[in-house]
Amino acid sequence: MKLKLIITASLLSLLLGCSDFSEHDSKSLKPSEFIDSINQAELPCEIVKNETHPNLLKPLASKSPVAVYLGENFSFALYNSKNINLAELDDQNRTLEFAQNHNLTLCGTGPNGEPYIKALENLKPAMSFDQLGLFIYPMGFCMLISIFVSCERLYSLRSGLTFPLKVAKALRSGEFPNKKWNQRSAAERIVWVATREKPSIDTLRSYSRLEVAAMERGFFLLEVVVSAAPLLGLLGTVTGLVQVFSQIPSGGGAGDTTVFSEGIALALLTTIVGLAIAIPTLISHSYLVRLVEKRASSIDWLTERLVDSIYPNK
Repeated sequence: MKLKLIITASLLSLLLGCSDFSEHDSKSLKPSEFIDSINQAELPCEIVKNETHPNLLKPLASKSPVAVYLGENFSFALYNSKNINLAELDDQNRTLEFAQNHNLTLCGTGPNGEPYIKALENLKPAMSFDQLGLFIYPMGFCMLISIFVSCERLYSLRSGLTFPLKVAKALRSGEFPNKKWNQRSAAERIVWVATREKPSIDTLRSYSRLEVAAMERGFFLLEVVVSAAPLLGLLGTVTGLVQVFSQIPSGGGAGDTTVFSEGIALALLTTIVGLAIAIPTLISHSYLVRLVEKRASSIDWLTERLVDSIYPNK
């Protein structure tokens, strides 16, 4: 019981942690990613002192730049902040160029700014669970159910709580049944009922089947997760594709690439996560079913030995 409470508390803390995770900067870009893209494009870029280009710092005087860079006929300051509105920036001399991609903002000057701006605009955040949208909640719930039921059943189906070694030894040695055994395990409870209550053969066998049935508690939840998680993934895929196709202009054209990328990410990620939840759950369910079959065979052996011992003439 203590372990069950610990598992429940851990899963609740994990669920609460997911709410914080969903507010994480899942659509943030790292400044190093932008510099890497510049290097891959074989564009020169080196850090210089901020004081060398004060004109790049004036429009965003309240912000601290990541660094100021000197490129090929283009100098720029890079800012890492989501609270920058390009429409509010003041460029009185009209000599500066601005570009923004999620949290990264570029303020530059020079005739060769186009390749640097294009390198920034082409950056895309890595896929994250936040892109699942509302599907993160049912899928997270499925994951928690799978983890909880699997851990609880693995704990409850261990030999000490189902068919202890002392019972197996007693069956093999003939020192059986032992009235001093407690009722901690399924096997000991069956022995207790057989020796203390003197039930009929049919009643004893029925009670044994009840103990076996109790071992399968929660299995239907695993079966639901195995079926529901891929279906949720499929639903997310269809939703993402609908989101993409609904934004395609009727007269052709490129449309909003941000909506396209988010829709495709939703379509792919929900399928991946759904299968990632269903496959381990299926493995866990198959293993637990096999374990219950093994325990049930031991219980059947115990029951028949009890029948032979208590009712030798029947």
